[in-house]
Amino acid sequence: MAGGTSGVDKCKQAFHVLLDDVGNSDFYAQFKTVPTPGEQLGIVFDTKRIFAVDKHGVKVGALPTSFNYLVACLDSGIAYVGVVKSSATSPVPTVEADFAPQ
Repeated sequence: MAGGTSGVDKCKQAFHVLLDDVGNSDFYAQFKTVPTPGEQLGIVFDTKRIFAVDKHGVKVGALPTSFNYLVACLDSGIAYVGVVKSSATSPVPTVEADFAPQ
């Protein structure tokens, strides 16, 4: 293996994430709520940040910058499907989700 290469393809790994900026998202602005547990999510890159989106493409929240490696994964044709594991509107809007590559 090349130096520093772990042999693990991060693009093919499932992950759990607590979304950022849920209260400032398009979803929250439109519906004044958050997605309920069990709702399906996807991932898109809008040239600035990576976002979790609902089944209609409405932005639910941003992925933390530690997930920026996903831009290369998305560019290589890997899509991610997620599901809301937990969500709350108070004290601040929050959404936690699990994602897996397709």
